[in-house]
Amino acid sequence: MNLTHTVKAHILDELRNGNTEVLKGLPPVLAMSYGIALQNECGSVKDPSPIDEKAVNEAVLNRIKDTGIKEQIIKQMKDKEVTGE
Repeated sequence: MNLTHTVKAHILDELRNGNTEVLKGLPPVLAMSYGIALQNECGSVKDPSPIDEKAVNEAVLNRIKDTGIKEQIIKQMKDKEVTGE
């Protein structure tokens, strides 16, 4: 079990207990995905959500690529390696 899975499970547990504070500060798309996961888990949704989580994840990753953030992070990591920080 990886850290991402553990964090997701913890957030879902907190939401099941009614603690919506765990959603504060999360990007809206991520908060929405937790809501959809809970709805699907409860079976209270008669029609599955039309939102495809894989498509949303892909769109977010493509958006990150478009902004150049990945390149900035790689450059910062290389700079730290060179300076020895």
